[in-house]
Amino acid sequence: MMSEKVGAVGGNFGGAFDDGVFDGVKKIIVGRDLGCVSYIKIEYEKDGKFETREHGTIRGALTEFAVEYPNEYITSVGGSYDRVPYYETVLIRSLIFKTSLGRTSPVLGETSGGRGFMFEGKTGGKLLGFHGRSGQALDAIGTYFFTVNAPLKHFNREGGNGGSAWDDGAYDGVRKILVGRGGNFVSYVRFEYAKGERTISHDHGKRQEVPQEFVVDYPHEHITLVEGTIDGYLTSLRFKTSKGRTSPAFGNVVGRRFVFEEKDFKLVGFCGRSGDVIDALGAHFSPLPPPAPSPSPSPSPSSSSSPSPVPAPALTSTKRGPIGGIKGNIFDDGVFNGVKKITVGKDVYSVTYIKIEYVKDGKDEIREHGTNRGELKEFSVNYPNEYITAVGGSYNHIYNYDTTLITSLYFKTSKGFTSPLFGEMKGTEFELKGENGGKVLGFHGRGGHAIDAIGAFFETLKLSVKMGPIGGSKGNTFDDGVFDGVKKVTVGKDAYSITYIKMEYANGGKFETREHGTERGEIKEFSVDYPNENIVVVGGSYKHIYNYDTTLITSLYFTTSKGFTSPLFGEMKGTEFELKGENGGKLIGIHGRGGHAIDAIGAHFESRSGI
Repeated sequence: MMSEKVGAVGGNFGGAFDDGVFDGVKKIIVGRDLGCVSYIKIEYEKDGKFETREHGTIRGALTEFAVEYPNEYITSVGGSYDRVPYYETVLIRSLIFKTSLGRTSPVLGETSGGRGFMFEGKTGGKLLGFHGRSGQALDAIGTYFFTVNAPLKHFNREGGNGGSAWDDGAYDGVRKILVGRGGNFVSYVRFEYAKGERTISHDHGKRQEVPQEFVVDYPHEHITLVEGTIDGYLTSLRFKTSKGRTSPAFGNVVGRRFVFEEKDFKLVGFCGRSGDVIDALGAHFSPLPPPAPSPSPSPSPSSSSSPSPVPAPALTSTKRGPIGGIKGNIFDDGVFNGVKKITVGKDVYSVTYIKIEYVKDGKDEIREHGTNRGELKEFSVNYPNEYITAVGGSYNHIYNYDTTLITSLYFKTSKGFTSPLFGEMKGTEFELKGENGGKVLGFHGRGGHAIDAIGAFFETLKLSVKMGPIGGSKGNTFDDGVFDGVKKVTVGKDAYSITYIKMEYANGGKFETREHGTERGEIKEFSVDYPNENIVVVGGSYKHIYNYDTTLITSLYFTTSKGFTSPLFGEMKGTEFELKGENGGKLIGIHGRGGHAIDAIGAHFESRSGI
């Protein structure tokens, strides 16, 4: 991080110290004794960890000043220094700190006398470190502040002079931006920056209405243009990316227009001024990374060459809806790997709010729409073993608001469960679902004061043939859906039945597991050389087990495209069965019933009817 070294001021005695540069400062403790600052302890943040540095001698009264880092940071360091009779030398007599939120610390040290000083970062730059001299006390002090240097391109703040100045600094890039409105102005912004593998967030302004989001496919995509309007305060924002995408206009497009853009540069940070609204906004840009070099010509194939890796296919989806009214702000969450939890708000008229917890590449991401008010309730699924397959509810014209709104919502899952009804089923009913049990990957619609309309993205499943299930009628229904193929099967069995099955599926270049039944008894595995080998047959037996008074799967086996058959898992007793795809279609998923054991089993085979 680029910095500017300022000072030091004070005396010439004591040993020199230099803490260097960190990401920011979280807390400062100052000791006061015998007419001077005797001690300073700084808690810095670096790469998500906290490190402390101490200077001087611990004695006298200790006072602490903390900031809400990273949403708040120190932007100026002031105080006084003078000759202190007790030590017969010049020392720091007092310190004072100001923050990006406009707060000022108490005077730490002597409250009167001495020669004053003030260090400030340019354009609200944050404090990154201290240097100076110390021994029995704090002899001298200086600072490091974030600064903008070449090759960064800095765009000065556009807007008014109200609120407090802030500067987030420069990062590797931007992952996500949230923009919230308050009346006719932009009242709140949240920037999620990339720093290595970590995400650093900065919030500014006052959150009033539910923010809208713009997500960047970092590191493959960057924001290259920031556009907005000013009418006393910031009224709107819009963004463009290196992939040619343009965000919606967040806010009201009124007032004077401004644009931050530099050819072949990307957005890496913001600065600005804010209080209850966003008064002004500026930005830092850095050069775009060079394009990836073209691959070298491949050598001629030989018997010793390894096969080239196959690119992972993109997740495909089908967009349904939206259903409901035509007012409110358009939202579109896009496509994720799945949905983990949904929170719904409702009042006497309609569904007011929806919050979705998505899963993407192993991480949770949240999207919110509408206004968080009324009664809130949650619905969770055991993702990835369970997922939402249908979204239903109702919509009606609400005469109090003279508009059509969503009045109720419910959700169905791959295990056959249906959520409670959120809201009241009144007006026109609807249900959105994907083909062949495809899971919900995202939502879209319209929202503002409430949820005006709702739609969903469903996973587009490969064409498959569903067979079974075979076995008993008890236990909980499960359906894994369809994947690219199966890499490994783990089976558990006891003296009576198959107790457990765990599938390791291939999905878009990654592997996902699903488990059913109860993991107990003897556990064994069967692996195939995927993708060169696939399972094409699932067989076994089922029988009524009198100890449990139910019918269970008693054995399983699997046959592959290379003609191999797995060992028999369990004991072949009762009625035998065998499931196989047409024309050698491979196994791409299982379904069935399970609980204390595996009650029933079925399979999805790839459709090869045209072969």
